Amino acid sequence: MAVSSDNKVIAKTLATAFGVKPTVAKYWDDAHEASIDLLKCANPVEVDAVSYGTIGLSDHPLLQDGQEFPVRIELVGAAYARFADFPNILSSAALYIQRTGWFCAPGAVLRNAVEAYAPDGPLKHLLFTAPMLWQDNLVTLSFETKKVAWLMAVPISEAEKAYKDQHGADALEDLFEEHQIDVLSLTRASVV
Repeated sequence: MAVSSDNKVIAKTLATAFGVKPTVAKYWDDAHEASIDLLKCANPVEVDAVSYGTIGLSDHPLLQDGQEFPVRIELVGAAYARFADFPNILSSAALYIQRTGWFCAPGAVLRNAVEAYAPDGPLKHLLFTAPMLWQDNLVTLSFETKKVAWLMAVPISEAEKAYKDQHGADALEDLFEEHQIDVLSLTRASVV
């Protein structure tokens, strides 16, 4: 299947935001029935960091209360290169959203998304938030048939999820900022 002009713009936007020459790989679900393209770029500033972004998730609607939501999404994330499972974590999240229409919005948590690939690690879930690492470069895109926003997937612990459930996503993000968490690490300590 040919790449749509919208998805070419999405790929160029990601490459510009990430700042270096990208590669794109296709990730499949376990049944090999659905796939998502993932753009990958080494970080020009943080040598050991790799940035990732989905291409094509926005071809699928989000459902809110059974109704199609007017904005579609693409996911972004980053991790140190040594965390080889991070692209699998991000692509699995995208495939889940694609398959189910799950309403992924700022503050949403996808349970066990990290734990599925790193069961012994301290971080278990993905929190979706504004793309803080590329906020100035990843703005909402308007196409003829859709509007596309960006969400960053941030791995969080069970205790951080419980804190977010009790106090809200903004409070958790404030805590992250206060503690200057390393969002690139899948083995960072929980701040709660």
